Amino acid sequence: MKMLYAVLALVLCWHLVSAQSTVQFELVDSVKKVPLAGALIYESGTGNGSSCDSLGRAQLVCSKTGVVSFTAQLLGYQTKTLFIVLPYSGVLKIELPVEVDALDEVRITTSRTNSRIEDLPTRVEVLGLEEMKEENGIMPGNISSLLGDIAGIQMQQVSAGTGNTLARMQGLNGKYTQLLRDGLPLYGGLSGGFSIMQIPPLDLKQIEIIKGSSSTLYGGDAIGGIINLVSKDPETTPELSFTINQTSLKETNINAYTSRKYKKIGYTLFVGQTLAKACDVDHDGLSDAPFISSTVIHPKLIWYLHPKTTLTFNYNGNLDKRGGGRMSYFIEPLASAYHVISTTQRHSADFKLVHQISASGNWTFKFSNSWLKQGISTNAYSFNANQWQYYSELSRFQQVKHFSWVAGMNWNGEVFNNLPHSLSNIYSNRYYTIGAFVQNTWKPIDKLTLEGGVRLDVHSSQQIFPLPRLCILYQFNKKWSMRVNEGIGYKIGHALSNINMETDLARYVSGKALAPELAEGTNADLNFQTRWDKGWRINLNEALFYTRISSPVADSTGAFTQLYLYNAAKPVVTAGFQSYMRLQYNEFELYLCYVNTVTRKQYDAVHPLPVATPKHNVSTVLLAELSDAFALGIEASYIAGQLNQSYQKVPDYAIMALMLRYKMKRFCVVANVENLLNQRQSKFEPVYDGSAEMPVYHTLWAPVSGRVANLSLQWTL
Repeated sequence: MKMLYAVLALVLCWHLVSAQSTVQFELVDSVKKVPLAGALIYESGTGNGSSCDSLGRAQLVCSKTGVVSFTAQLLGYQTKTLFIVLPYSGVLKIELPVEVDALDEVRITTSRTNSRIEDLPTRVEVLGLEEMKEENGIMPGNISSLLGDIAGIQMQQVSAGTGNTLARMQGLNGKYTQLLRDGLPLYGGLSGGFSIMQIPPLDLKQIEIIKGSSSTLYGGDAIGGIINLVSKDPETTPELSFTINQTSLKETNINAYTSRKYKKIGYTLFVGQTLAKACDVDHDGLSDAPFISSTVIHPKLIWYLHPKTTLTFNYNGNLDKRGGGRMSYFIEPLASAYHVISTTQRHSADFKLVHQISASGNWTFKFSNSWLKQGISTNAYSFNANQWQYYSELSRFQQVKHFSWVAGMNWNGEVFNNLPHSLSNIYSNRYYTIGAFVQNTWKPIDKLTLEGGVRLDVHSSQQIFPLPRLCILYQFNKKWSMRVNEGIGYKIGHALSNINMETDLARYVSGKALAPELAEGTNADLNFQTRWDKGWRINLNEALFYTRISSPVADSTGAFTQLYLYNAAKPVVTAGFQSYMRLQYNEFELYLCYVNTVTRKQYDAVHPLPVATPKHNVSTVLLAELSDAFALGIEASYIAGQLNQSYQKVPDYAIMALMLRYKMKRFCVVANVENLLNQRQSKFEPVYDGSAEMPVYHTLWAPVSGRVANLSLQWTL
């Protein structure tokens, strides 16, 4: 009998094994034909399923034969169910079409979880690929105008000579805004302000903006917020694009971009050139728009080492020379004539290795090096220095049911050398920081998402900075949601980020070492969105913000040749609110926004309000696709409640812009006018004291270059 049972058991096992059938699947986008990594395929009505690897491939072992139902799905794509007869030989290819409502879906990289923007507890504002394409036709040389369109961001020009511009968030100084490239801090320190003027939009996929303290994942310098520039990745369809642009201020831009993805390797390449002559708009003998000679090159290589492993390498090179001064200097460059010339040479290289452990987890290693040399020469003084920055990070991401974890360690630092022939009082400096961070996103119920994190930074000055952060997202229903974010940040004090290198360098007197600035910030917002029939869609957002900076670095000015930096005993506090509406109807879009900002220097009892900080900012944008070929864009903003450097209220003013676009099959022509009303600070008050031979420029609170028109031609393969 035992032998009989054994034989029956073997027969049964053989029958079960022989009945099993292995099915191989390949899931791709129905239009782009690209693999859909992370897509799910499962046997309908069972728990038998699998997720696709980076090549869109998966396999299932089924115990049935005959007709079996399978379901394929991926967020943002239409779910597809199909019936096949088992056993099945070969690879079953399934094409998933994009959902109509998912065309506007945006995934965020700054959060490290690659989540949808709607599901993030942190409010992230995104300028997507369409905005990059539009800006490439309007201002292909840099992204300053594009960032200025974001409510709550003020693009403040801090130099009339070179056009240097800083991005100020929620009323805070531009030094508190951290600029990232693909999640790496490649810009900052010596010439962080110039970076914005040297980054073209053509090879960017999107720009992600987080307002408020975000130091948990990215460390110091993120007190005011983060701007993350996300570069394009190659697609299987080759891309080739050229842009040529000419402005009324004698600026010429020539940009080229190409990309291609093969089976094992992919690449992108951007090359750009900007040339401009100095212009005197108000005819006072001094330039109002700088001369520029700038070259940018950015190759990117991606190796698909394994279906689960990807290696990315980037190189960014920039040679930039720009300046202004007496117009006579550009005809005959006499050393005694007033001039400010800035020359920068920047080289950065970085690589990122991502290993996908599963569809819900990965390891990431990042490393970057950035070397910068900058020289500033004037008729009165000179400055020459170089800076080396490095950053490395190892992180782990894992999603388990209702939890998403991000944890890691990083080591970053900077070496700044004031070269011997530099006539300035800025001391050489070096530091490093070792940090560890962990962040957990938890969804206990469908409507509630909690995100908590903490970072611990150990600075080479033997200072330790614990940086906790808490975020809450509550989705009342599909239309209403609310977020609350609370965080702590810090910034190491150094003269590099606290003086204007072009106007203050000559009068800076080095003093005692500066203590770190510490900050705590709160951001909250209430959001409403809905759709109606016949193409109507509306989004409303009401946001509140508050930031308090302790031990802020302030300056004490005596005579013209003396400027001291010190840590104030009382804080700087900024608070306000933002009201925003986006209304869409078919091919028409209307944006309306009002931002109220009150910033107070509590350490200054006489002049607590800072200069050049608008209390009120009202802006609106109308975009209309008039036909398949023609598009129209109108922008307008009203700026009110500013003080000049004498702490006197300045006149309110309005800014307008107009854009016309005509698209053909492979060509696009854009005609654009910025500052249509020709607003200039020189119309309201002088922009400098003294003579044109030795001017002392005022703080700029309005445009100085006036109306600017441009015409661009884009060709795309």
